[in-house]
Formats: sequence, structure tokens, C-alpha cells
Amino acid sequence: MITPNALSTAVSGLRAQSARAYEIANNIANVRTPGFRSSDVRTVSLEAGGKGAGVSPKRVAGGKAGDGGEVDLARQITNLIETEIAYKANAKTLQAASDILGRIVNTTA
Repeated sequence: MITPNALSTAVSGLRAQSARAYEIANNIANVRTPGFRSSDVRTVSLEAGGKGAGVSPKRVAGGKAGDGGEVDLARQITNLIETEIAYKANAKTLQAASDILGRIVNTTA
């Protein structure tokens, strides 16, 4: 059964992936900006009373220009594909929860 904890985890996952997509878009938009440093968003697990409570986005800055911090367009596209897959997985979890809760309401009504 879908628990409120699973729902909050899925919602936090959607938020984290949205933040990552925004950061990737910013990196791609600045691919030719001299001195621009790429960055990424990582997901960090949140704990609540020993139980998983979701994830939180954490921005991770790249290095300085000239030391590998420049935008690698191929890496950004790969990151965007990963982000899309993770976003869709979280959205499917929410849809499944909605379907289950709808059946419960219809059964008890």
C-alpha cells in the first residue's frame, strides 16, 4: 500500500529533479560564456526518525574555468536524460498513489 511517506518521497524527488533540470539548462545556456563554471544538483537523502523522508536537492559547483569546470555539452545532455527518467519514475509513483487512493475512496463511499 502507498503510505504518506512514499508520497512525500516522490514529491521531494520531483522537486529535486526539477532543480537539477534547471541547473542543466543554465549550464547549456552558458556553454560559450567565458569563465563560466558548470554546476550540478545532487539528491541528498533526508531522514526522519530513522525512516526515509525523501530527498533534497543540493547544488554542487564545478571547478574554476580551465581546470575542468567548463561545460561539457555531452555530459549535460546525459545528465538531462537521467533527470528525465528519474522525474518520470517519481511521477508514476504519484499517479499510482492517486489511483489507489481513488479506489479506496470509491470502495468506502
